[in-house]
Amino acid sequence: MRKLLFLFISAGFILSCQNNKSFTISGTVTDKAYEGTNVYVQEMTDDAMLGVDTLVVTNGSFSYEGVADSAVLRFISLDGTINPQLENRIPVLIEPGKITLQFDSVVTVKGTKVNETYTDFRLKQRDLVKSIRGVMEQYNNANAEGRMTDSLEAEINSSYDRISAELTDLNFNFVKENIGNELGKYAFLSSSSMFTPEQQRTIIDLVDESFKEKEQIQRIIVRLENLENVAVGKKFVDFSLKDTQGNDVSLSDYAGKGKYVLIDFWAAWCGPCRQEMPNVVAAYGKYKSKGFEVVGVSFDQDHERWTQGIKDLNMTWPQMSDLQYWDSPVVDLYAINGIPHTILLDKDGVIIEKDLRGDALDAKLAELMP
Repeated sequence: MRKLLFLFISAGFILSCQNNKSFTISGTVTDKAYEGTNVYVQEMTDDAMLGVDTLVVTNGSFSYEGVADSAVLRFISLDGTINPQLENRIPVLIEPGKITLQFDSVVTVKGTKVNETYTDFRLKQRDLVKSIRGVMEQYNNANAEGRMTDSLEAEINSSYDRISAELTDLNFNFVKENIGNELGKYAFLSSSSMFTPEQQRTIIDLVDESFKEKEQIQRIIVRLENLENVAVGKKFVDFSLKDTQGNDVSLSDYAGKGKYVLIDFWAAWCGPCRQEMPNVVAAYGKYKSKGFEVVGVSFDQDHERWTQGIKDLNMTWPQMSDLQYWDSPVVDLYAINGIPHTILLDKDGVIIEKDLRGDALDAKLAELMP
């Protein structure tokens, strides 16, 4: 009798444990066009999005249930061909409990703390992105209508910078507080490029070793190490590319030879580079005779377009490129996020400033070469 009672209690305990790990997702889709269509449960790997299960929208709803031994990240996706304008894929942390999912003009996930926190974060993120688009539209309209003034441009740029900073802070704070769960890790993988190097280091110091082993995280770690190698105060890191004639040329052919050298990372296809180039041309003409050199490093792909850009922009200084676009090893070597990007070296090849443009470039060169 005792044995039977023990088995009964044990079975009940096991069943109870299973129930504690069970989850249910109840989903609704407000758009009737999705009636009878598939809903896909997917897993994101390092290489692809893999199908886990397929559900069907019936009477405007669908359900998915099972047992979660541990919290896992899954993506719930509608048929993207029906309404491409609608947000049709959402990450969900599948964990024990009852989760409700609604596809409407926005997608919301409720029922567990982490999923609700992520929904709140996404909605705030959505509002800020909408505000940024509004500022960009204001800028474009003012330019197109000829209403742009210096004061209006300064006002619009200030608004853009303020909202962008709010968006970065929102993402950083969510990731920092949730890096211990899969939604926080997903958010970091999705938004790490907007963070400062200091913010990236802060997050990476918090992650577990298995997450650090991911290829994307390893790239961030290597980039941070490279960024340290090319920080202000460090000597330039040498590299070799081809000049416009196809000859091998190295940065060390010019840097550390007794001149101040501006390394100008640019491309003929880059609009902001073309806008800034007259300032570099003016600085080169003004200070070349005083011991100033410029070395252009292009991220172009097409040789003819590259050389035509050099001619069009009146760039008379040395140029080099491997014509590999953003796949150039130089991008990682100097931890470059965007162009134009400049690095100013002293006469010994030590980095003294970065991203000097316009009046700031002229002022620095005037200080060095009065």
